[in-house]
Amino acid sequence: MKAFPRPSLHRRPLILGKGGFGRQLADWLLDDGWGEAVFLDDNAPGCAGTLHDYADPALLHPGRPAFVALGDNELRVKLLQKLAAAGYDTPVYISASASVSPSAVLEPGCVVLPQAYVGAGAHLGVGCIVNGGAIVDHDAVLGRGVHVAPGGIVKAGAEVAPCRKVDSGEIVRSPWERA
Repeated sequence: MKAFPRPSLHRRPLILGKGGFGRQLADWLLDDGWGEAVFLDDNAPGCAGTLHDYADPALLHPGRPAFVALGDNELRVKLLQKLAAAGYDTPVYISASASVSPSAVLEPGCVVLPQAYVGAGAHLGVGCIVNGGAIVDHDAVLGRGVHVAPGGIVKAGAEVAPCRKVDSGEIVRSPWERA
């Protein structure tokens, strides 16, 4: 499995979105040694500011890891682009209990959650989420911002359009299986 560098503990990750997904991601990041997260959210209490306060000099430290934990796929991609342009690192996060092939390509901002599987030669565009128990089989291609929900399956060689959600229990068939 590819080794993705983890930031030092003094660089607390920034998470845009403090809903359920954001809070879960913060727990996993803390468990994996990334440090305690700082949140930005337009509605949740206990945050350092709103989603658009990422440019605040008190928060912006070049290279600081930042994640976007929002279910709005298009907004997630836009905010990832803005974070990168502002100088944040938008790393890939792979849960220690996920399985990702070393030949898979994961672009910046991708998140692969516990018990998920990403097969050989798969390509995940910027800001994809592969949720718990989801499968992205070998040679599948996910456009930027795709969210494969818990238990969703993208079969071998299948392609998923940008910013689409593959819902729980949904199967995106291989090209050779389509009639």
